[in-house]
Amino acid sequence: MAEKDLTIAENKELIQQKALAISKTIDPGNPETLSNFGVETQRKLGHYSNELLSKVRAKDSGEAGTAINELLSQINMIKIDDPDEKRGFFSRLPFGKKLQDRAKRIASQYNSISDNVDDVVVKLEKTRQSILKDTTSLEVMFNQAVEYIHEIRAVIAAGKMKIEELDNETIPQLQAEVENSNQDELAVQRLSDMVAFKERLEKKVHDFTLSHTIATQSMPQIRMIQTANDVLAQKIQNSIVTVIPVWRQQVAIALGLEKQRKALEIQKKITDTTNEMLRKNSELLKKNVVITAQENERGIVDVDTLKKVNRDMVETLDQVIKISEEGSKKREEAVKELAAVQEELNSKIIGTFGKSKQIEVE
Repeated sequence: MAEKDLTIAENKELIQQKALAISKTIDPGNPETLSNFGVETQRKLGHYSNELLSKVRAKDSGEAGTAINELLSQINMIKIDDPDEKRGFFSRLPFGKKLQDRAKRIASQYNSISDNVDDVVVKLEKTRQSILKDTTSLEVMFNQAVEYIHEIRAVIAAGKMKIEELDNETIPQLQAEVENSNQDELAVQRLSDMVAFKERLEKKVHDFTLSHTIATQSMPQIRMIQTANDVLAQKIQNSIVTVIPVWRQQVAIALGLEKQRKALEIQKKITDTTNEMLRKNSELLKKNVVITAQENERGIVDVDTLKKVNRDMVETLDQVIKISEEGSKKREEAVKELAAVQEELNSKIIGTFGKSKQIEVE
């Protein structure tokens, strides 16, 4: 039967038996026995403490936290909006091809995210298994702590037994020897050594008592770590089994609704464009028909045009006649002026010739 399966009374009896055996190994005449007192138990405490520390350091929810953060990042990565959203409507024709291309892009994006989520699920499961393994290891350490507590209780009880023996038997006997020997130096020294031995033993018992307190405190600490591990493992399990499938379902629904919205949007734009083209063609047809009818009712040349041409011709002829008359008048005046000039020239010539003849006669 293991010690942890014993009743409280049986445990106390077992501890007392161990304490008695350990107490007998303490020999005041051999200081080495005091040095070795409880050493093996202390070594177990050191090994147990180092193992607990390494487990606490190694057990870190960081990997699980990283995996969960990565999952959230994948959720936030979803980008359903169409990159052609900001481009012109006609630049996205033909509609069927663009809709098909966008559907392929969305499907590819979803597949990529699904693959990443699968990786996250694997990481979460590995983290969960690691946490459960840590919990199992901590349970082993908890049992070691129980065994250590039983051992250190036996050591403390052994130390107290020996102290009681020294107080009630050994030291009184030595005191009697000192008194009977009239305070012989050797007897006094033996008494002093025994008192010092008892004091060192009391100090060791006190240290073991502190170690016992620390060990008992570690038990609820181990349980708290185990509880935290169980909670984290359960949360990870919930994420794997419940949250992620729901998320996948909702993402699939969201993608379907988004593709539906895009198709409806394109259909609406097709209808709007068709109506706009019909309105513009109707307005252009109306304008062209009216202009054609107006042109058909017009003559080859407008009367206003003929009137203007006639006015221009009359004005031109009037100006030509006026210019001609002015030219004739100027020519007549020029003829008269030329005749006067010629007559003046002839008079000058004749006058000059007469004077020449008169000079010759003389």
